[in-house]
Amino acid sequence: MTANKSFTAVAAIVCTTVLWGLSFSSTKVLLGTLIPEQIAFFRLVLAAAVLGGVFLATGRQKVKPGHALRMAAGGIAGIFLYFLFENNGLRFTTAGTGSLIVSTIPVLNVIAGRLFFAERQPGQRWLGVLLSFAGVYLIVRFGSGNDLALANMKGNVLVFLAACAWVAYTRINEPLLRSYSSLTVNFYQSLTGMFFLGLLAVPRGIDWTKFTVAVTLNLAYLGLFCSAAAFFLYLYALKNLSSTTATTFLNLVPVFGVIGGVIILGEVLAAGQLTGAVMVVLGVSLVTAAGIKKEKGRAQAPMRRESVKDL
Repeated sequence: MTANKSFTAVAAIVCTTVLWGLSFSSTKVLLGTLIPEQIAFFRLVLAAAVLGGVFLATGRQKVKPGHALRMAAGGIAGIFLYFLFENNGLRFTTAGTGSLIVSTIPVLNVIAGRLFFAERQPGQRWLGVLLSFAGVYLIVRFGSGNDLALANMKGNVLVFLAACAWVAYTRINEPLLRSYSSLTVNFYQSLTGMFFLGLLAVPRGIDWTKFTVAVTLNLAYLGLFCSAAAFFLYLYALKNLSSTTATTFLNLVPVFGVIGGVIILGEVLAAGQLTGAVMVVLGVSLVTAAGIKKEKGRAQAPMRRESVKDL
């Protein structure tokens, strides 16, 4: 991987974390009007419409029959199950505790790689993961008035399941991205997630009077920016970075969430939160540096290119 591609991939994943960091506020606002399944469904309707237009305009890339099951599995794990678990979980737990649980994704991904894929990680990468996770802990702790009591296990378990679903989504898509563009994967998996969420959202009935200007704008932000744009950027980054590096960057999500709260909502940034933000940036930098070194080593060594079928 060239230096330019590395830089572009890092820029893509950082933009993704900015968009997703600000998405918590939109989701919390919408939960006062719509049910979790409807929020996820309508954001995907908007995302699929945009992605579909670009997909048709740039030329269709068909999915081979042997890859269809994996493509569908990615949509079920990372879109249907992730949004189902996260949106419902946020109804029963605080945003702070939810963010802390979501920030375990890099740790879960490294553990999954070790347990299921026999991956060996260098000490630098483990240190970066732990440092960034500790930073998120400080951000959430000081942003929650030092109160991280798990008052409602139902919400916490649901958010944890969302984190597990995201790890599965990342692992499922790694081999797919060797054969398909980020746009193709994002479009087909958005359709898959939208279909299953529609089975839950539509039968409950839709009260169109609830779609005020504020609701519509928040849905537009979630659908167009957080789903269509951010998922495309995340998959692009995943295609050019290792899964461990890409998922570790997700620890920046609560960092930008805090910054957004300060700028948009006028919230006060505690000293402990600022310290945590610095720790997250340092941790991500360590993991990224280790990932780039590993990718350079692979590029220099003769290696047979694997296909989706091989995996």
